[in-house]
Amino acid sequence: MVFKKILVVEDTDSINLGLMSKLNDLGFKTVISSQSCDGALIKIKRAIQDEEPFDLLISDLSFIAATTNPKINTGEELIAEVKRIQSTIKIIAFSVKNQQSVIKQLLEEIKVDGYVCKGLHGLKELHNAILAINKGQIYVCPIAKASLEQKHVFQLDDFEKQLLQLVANGYKQDDIAEYFKSKNISPNSRRSIEDRLSRLRDNFNATTTSQLIYLAQSLDLI
Repeated sequence: MVFKKILVVEDTDSINLGLMSKLNDLGFKTVISSQSCDGALIKIKRAIQDEEPFDLLISDLSFIAATTNPKINTGEELIAEVKRIQSTIKIIAFSVKNQQSVIKQLLEEIKVDGYVCKGLHGLKELHNAILAINKGQIYVCPIAKASLEQKHVFQLDDFEKQLLQLVANGYKQDDIAEYFKSKNISPNSRRSIEDRLSRLRDNFNATTTSQLIYLAQSLDLI
């Protein structure tokens, strides 16, 4: 399917403008925005009444109240209500939230079609989500996927934090080995560093070290 009418719900001006610009650049002609949940629901209902419903909703989850007594306070509430009145609409949650419980609720209980975390690659991942949903697939961005696959809250020890921080700062493995030796930090052989990075990639389900660093930074682990 090709989305003909998209509603963006985001209360931060700069992000709202960025989303609208990205969607227009991707060729979507009818893209409408709302900066409040109540306003978004009014637009959804009016479009249904006019028999010109939205076929994609992209919504943040956290909102600053624009009025004194909003009827809907969160993106989760909005998404659930929209699903209730228009079950066929496709929905992407676009949020800074990367907690496993939040993502699971939206995917398993509310049944959103995509979950994308805001950040450095947020708009790129949003594009990936739209492409996947167009093909009838559910899309979960790498950060959200890493969160879902953690059986327990993943923690890095001091050595791993320092190792990943050095990699993030551009150090090569030989440089890291020499640095650890100069600081009397063990293990400090190149082989041990390679092995630890390999294990961390497995733990994070990262295919490359660059993706590992991106996930660790996005999850505020380094």
